[in-house]
Amino acid sequence: MEELACVRCMSSKFRNPNLVFSFNVCGHTMCANCIEVAFMKGSGPCPKCLIPLRRNGFKLQQFEDASVDVEVETRKRILQDYNKTEDDFESLDEYNEYLVEIEDIIYNLVRNINVTETRERIDQYKRENKEIIMRNRMKLKREEQALDELIEEEKMHSQYKRDEVLRDEAEQRNKKLRVDSELIDSLARSNSDARDIVNTYTHKKEEIPVSKPKALSKPPINFTKFSTGVKFNQSSMPISIKEGPLFKYEPISHQLNGPACPEITQLESLGYMKYIRRESSQELAGGFLIKTSCLHYVQECVSALYERKTGKV
Repeated sequence: MEELACVRCMSSKFRNPNLVFSFNVCGHTMCANCIEVAFMKGSGPCPKCLIPLRRNGFKLQQFEDASVDVEVETRKRILQDYNKTEDDFESLDEYNEYLVEIEDIIYNLVRNINVTETRERIDQYKRENKEIIMRNRMKLKREEQALDELIEEEKMHSQYKRDEVLRDEAEQRNKKLRVDSELIDSLARSNSDARDIVNTYTHKKEEIPVSKPKALSKPPINFTKFSTGVKFNQSSMPISIKEGPLFKYEPISHQLNGPACPEITQLESLGYMKYIRRESSQELAGGFLIKTSCLHYVQECVSALYERKTGKV
């Protein structure tokens, strides 16, 4: 991969590690200083490809290859309008064709292939599906808002549990300190044996109950599933298993056009393995058998020995 450098001043991270690079829709990378100078009026051409760019269109580069950032941003922008779900189609094939169309559009925009036609295609789609686009946007917005609220409630729930544990630990620590204080007072005032006093208060400290975290009820969930059909607290959509006929193994028959080849179990008895090394422990762990390789070599040696120049057997 080429070294990451500014297309205007050719400065790189190697020369100046503190450089901050940004990219625009064309995919070319520029440093912050060059963007400040070249786009002082707010817009201007790219120094390399001369495509008209706007200053506010530059975004901080996250990946070493700027084309990856361009594809990520293009995909985000396209999916805001191409937001249909499987429920919007009559069959799965139509939905799959719709997904293929999205990938074609993203590929064309990222690679600068038929950009004008692709943008006209996107505009036509927006006009024809305006209501569906707005409906799915509102639906997605409601789901994101509900998810944010649920995450916030979970954070508050976790914080409350942590605070309760800290309170219980502090209370238990204070009880032990009181016992220690009573022990010191007893040793100072009592005439009994010090060992008996210490043992008494040691048992008393051990009898202090250990606080256990209380089970708290989780906040209610306001929705059950996302627009993709995945239910909340479910890792993925259930997979439908289609029952079919059981697999039946059939041995492979090789047309060698030569003398009969020995079976793999006969290689050692016939002397083929005499001058061949054994498998190492790593090879055996990986499932490699030297007999299999030896059998392939023998098959190659006897293959096509009966064929003539005419090609007939």
